Amino acid sequence: MALLVRRIDAPFGAEILGADLHAPPRSEFIDMVNEAVAAHAVVVLRGQFITDEEQVRFSRAFGPLELPPTLGVQGAQSRRVARELYDVSNLDEKGNFLPRESLRLASNRANEEFHTDSSFNDLPTKWSLLSARILPPEGADTEFVDTRMVHDALPPDLRERARNAVAEHWFWKTRGRAGFGTVTEEMRRAMPPVAHPLVRIIPESRRAALYIGNHATHVLGWPIAEGEAFLRQLNDFAAQPRFIYSHRWCDGDFVIWDNRCTIHRATPYDVFKYKRDLRRTTINEYGSEMASTDARG
Repeated sequence: MALLVRRIDAPFGAEILGADLHAPPRSEFIDMVNEAVAAHAVVVLRGQFITDEEQVRFSRAFGPLELPPTLGVQGAQSRRVARELYDVSNLDEKGNFLPRESLRLASNRANEEFHTDSSFNDLPTKWSLLSARILPPEGADTEFVDTRMVHDALPPDLRERARNAVAEHWFWKTRGRAGFGTVTEEMRRAMPPVAHPLVRIIPESRRAALYIGNHATHVLGWPIAEGEAFLRQLNDFAAQPRFIYSHRWCDGDFVIWDNRCTIHRATPYDVFKYKRDLRRTTINEYGSEMASTDARG
């Protein structure tokens, strides 16, 4: 089957038909994926029943991998998947449900808030690529927002206020709200806050995008309450149904999105009744392959 890009019936997003990730990606396919993500922000490839090794090989064609970090907490990193992958599941190393106190389970709950993957890193995160291996029979969809569309639709006064603003992002903010216990000093040192501009120009599309989501805590140089209120206002504006593409997962789905111009959230499901196994690679725009915690020393 010839490769074909087809728009999804949603405010944005596209599918690539005819792809086979079992084979090493050829240059024309790499070009097609790059162009599709630049145009549509989220791109879906159906029926990709791939291995961890095939996912890593495909992902590396688009940039250096961002490796999962060391967080200074027991059980934060899964040994169930290849070391290059993020384990986005509710399963422990034996395939059983995670315990209620698990950091990974707290991370899954935190993912039910709109966010951008790795905005709490100072490395230049580019894309996430997520492979569906086991899916629950209900719930656990993923909702995406193209923040280029949101930026363009902002009232002029809000767009002007955001234009030169810089927000701080912090990993532990959403984990704490999701019920994870004490954040130790070692954990704070491993993942300290970082700052990013609220408005970014995406190189491939040359379009302005909001860099928002619920990892952002406040606006630097503004009174804390004012910055918090402004970020809530932007996030609430972005969460309007007119901006959302809701992806209902099917077995073998492989979804790519540009973290620089999207936010996303998972919808709830019963994490102690149904197993869910998704595996994510994340790539940076440039640099060497490393974890954010390694980059900070």
